[in-house]
Amino acid sequence: MYRGLLIGPTEQRHGYLITEDLRFEESRIDFDEYIFTPTFFNSHTHLGDAALKEAPFMELRKLVGPDGYKHEFLQKTDPESLRHFATLEVEIARKSGTSHFLDFREGGITGYEVIQGLPGVLPLLRPNSIQEAKRMRTFGFSFSSVRDHNLEFLESIRKLAKNRGIIFALHAGEADCNDVDSALDLNPDLIIHMNFCPQKLKDVFDLRIPIVSCFRSNAFFGLLNPESYKLLKDYDLWLLGTDNAMIASPSILDELHFASYIVRDDESLFRAAIKGHELFNQRSGFIVFHRKYSFKKTRDPISTLVRRANSFDIELVLFGENS
Repeated sequence: MYRGLLIGPTEQRHGYLITEDLRFEESRIDFDEYIFTPTFFNSHTHLGDAALKEAPFMELRKLVGPDGYKHEFLQKTDPESLRHFATLEVEIARKSGTSHFLDFREGGITGYEVIQGLPGVLPLLRPNSIQEAKRMRTFGFSFSSVRDHNLEFLESIRKLAKNRGIIFALHAGEADCNDVDSALDLNPDLIIHMNFCPQKLKDVFDLRIPIVSCFRSNAFFGLLNPESYKLLKDYDLWLLGTDNAMIASPSILDELHFASYIVRDDESLFRAAIKGHELFNQRSGFIVFHRKYSFKKTRDPISTLVRRANSFDIELVLFGENS
């Protein structure tokens, strides 16, 4: 049992964290020993490319497009190596408090083996055919931009996902607006990016589709766009992800630090870092931060968390039963 302050995006409460059954009990007494937060939810990863350490700086489509450098690398690398590095990335991120990962998994059924069974990893698979999709048992389906795929095929997968009650996710608006209307016509359950199409954000908001921002990835490709983030930070279905593991660690704590210099709203960023548990019906755990270093005498623990705290400040990470 730990005594301390539980911080959330809208409230702070003193009390006891019962580690045995992952439960917080509020107290009328103020404690200053520890700070507790929910674990982080990473709403967009590509863990399978973690083996491509430090990918070269390239234009977006040349690096991650259908015939790009990344996919050429994946085809030449054995699945055991891909799984080894994906496992390491998950272990590192979990140590800094990220309990869940929505992983966009390329390569059909074979690609799924790269992350199958890794703790907290929720697979969004990319089938190569409708027949393969029907054989998949998955958390959902995911695809890159609609311009990379046959539209009739995407419509069939979208229908299959809806019939099963699972997620259908798309990338859209990452570099321009040209794929956004076609993406919205498919009524996806989740959209990644939208950073370079602020003029279409209201359409997505009206449809109540969650949007994931990946700041370090956008920066890597020279696609940071504060105009979009200014609108997204007030959207209650805004989420954070880290995108390709070959260019950014899947630690949401790392993502928060970078994002805090671009979006000057620590509470909105914190909310986006934990919102996935609620949206995707996953039980959050707890991160126990001690107050010896970053949190010592802090007057604003959320800002300290978002801008400064690191794994050295973490006493313990408690994971829920499904993470």
